[in-house]
Amino acid sequence: IFSPCIVSLSTLGAIPAAALDPNITALGEIPQPPIMGNVDPSKIDEIRRTVYVGNLNSQTTTADQLLEFFKQVGEVKFVRMAGDETQPTRFAFVEFADQNSVPRALAFNGVMFGDRPLKINHSNNAIVKPPEMTPQAAAKELEEVMKRVREAQSFISAAIEPGWLHSTSICNDFLGCF
Repeated sequence: IFSPCIVSLSTLGAIPAAALDPNITALGEIPQPPIMGNVDPSKIDEIRRTVYVGNLNSQTTTADQLLEFFKQVGEVKFVRMAGDETQPTRFAFVEFADQNSVPRALAFNGVMFGDRPLKINHSNNAIVKPPEMTPQAAAKELEEVMKRVREAQSFISAAIEPGWLHSTSICNDFLGCF
């Protein structure tokens, strides 16, 4: 866990702050931890808009609950639950629409959420998001899933009514008639 520092030209040395994160000049002096390791420069803004939320009850906490809770500090763009679901404690990442929401979220560190106090810190990384699908790709995936559902329904019907199978095209396509 890094202690926050004030991002300014002096803490970044010869690299202008706006070169690393163009939103710094627009937002002013927002306390931020240093960016660690090899970070993709295109992800810096996402990291600066994201908080780590720890000490979550694995059995009772959902992403939807976190979304509703953190809406009170600003517009939430994404919530990702993380950690092993079989362990008693999990963590999550919450990404906001703008960096000004992060200090307000950090103010909830220690606040009870269900039966546990939240542990909220700056995130050290951006949330890994699922790839976006085009409407055409989503329609195709839905069509393929529905085809598998219909096939499964046919197999279930065949198990319930064995004579039914021989009268369907699935007999020829998948099982061969016996």
